[in-house]
Amino acid sequence: MIRKIEKTGLLLLLCLMGTVLSGEMNGVRASDVDSQDTESSQTISVELFKEAFERFVDRQPDLSSSDVVISKFKVVRNSPVPAGDVDIQLLRKNNRPLSRYVRVKAVVSVDGIPVSNAEVSAWLDVFEPVVCAARDLPQGHVLKRTDLSVARRNISKNMDEVVKHAGRLVGFMAKRTIRKGDMVKHWMVEKKPVIKRGDQVTILVESGLLRVTIPGKALDDGFAGETVSVENSMSNKKIFARVVDEVTVQVDI
Repeated sequence: MIRKIEKTGLLLLLCLMGTVLSGEMNGVRASDVDSQDTESSQTISVELFKEAFERFVDRQPDLSSSDVVISKFKVVRNSPVPAGDVDIQLLRKNNRPLSRYVRVKAVVSVDGIPVSNAEVSAWLDVFEPVVCAARDLPQGHVLKRTDLSVARRNISKNMDEVVKHAGRLVGFMAKRTIRKGDMVKHWMVEKKPVIKRGDQVTILVESGLLRVTIPGKALDDGFAGETVSVENSMSNKKIFARVVDEVTVQVDI
């Protein structure tokens, strides 16, 4: 009876030893399992999202000529993802210009497989060359090329209002006083006839060193740069001349 108990105890002891040895040989411990679970996932750094966002901004055709300053960058729903090679694709939510506060969708892929969606946001200050007033321009003034200059300005709040080519404003009339250095915006000017039918004008003829002025009367409404018919008050003959300003037309020879 004692021998049976001893044998039974010996068998139990050998089984226990075998289990411990087997576990040690396989290297399976509770701490190892936790470590393996941690190593099988990763959290993407904010820096990686920001690098992807900077590349995204650089690729936007509407910002190709702009200097963009990014601030207040933030990532939302940045959940852990499986271990592997990470790729971040940013998608615009609408077609509005990218300026001021911007939010875009971030699709995160691991080893080419989409695994999560995050959202990134930032504040964009956009600087571009735009048309500004070269001097104070009073209300009603007809713009000439010398009235305008081009300077690089922060247009983040005015992207749809600014003008980028000075030539497009020549001949327009100031609807309000525009101060020197101010950006000239579309709503500040309007296209109105510089000369109206019946206005008394000065007809200017220039050829080399010769300069002749003749009084006349406008027979048409005319915008700056437009050719209109005028009457020579001295000969009563009708001629064609180009509108220079509110009181002058010029005969091109």
